[in-house]
Amino acid sequence: MLHVYTMPPFIQLFYISANGKTFTKCSLAQELVRDGVSRGEVHHWVCMAQAESGMSTTASNVNTDGSADHGIFQINDYWNCKPSNGRASKNGCGHPCSDFENSNLRDDVACIKQNLIWHHHDFSGFSYGYRARCKGTTASYLSGCSY
Repeated sequence: MLHVYTMPPFIQLFYISANGKTFTKCSLAQELVRDGVSRGEVHHWVCMAQAESGMSTTASNVNTDGSADHGIFQINDYWNCKPSNGRASKNGCGHPCSDFENSNLRDDVACIKQNLIWHHHDFSGFSYGYRARCKGTTASYLSGCSY
């Protein structure tokens, strides 16, 4: 016989808030500025997060090549983080992928900044979602937000 245990709602809420979060545009902009993203660039970051993950820190996606993308910015586990399944990885950011699936965005920001500087030079090279949905359209993306 199968037994299913369901957590009480108040514990579920604690578990979700302790491990992951879905941001609004304005709350993500505020968090990113606190974590070192310049006010002049934050609209690019927020649009990328919306395009890649719907602004959810727990998002993950398996790609056709077998690699997976993790977290709010969909950081790839072949190039940028160490997957938990032990598969070979370049691990360019020096973190386990689980570090990018929580509500602490500092390591995500550092990883992306490192990739932009060393490899891609702009968001279009790092993020397929940014290239498809954000490039050239982000100037007014955060209108009405204080950050």
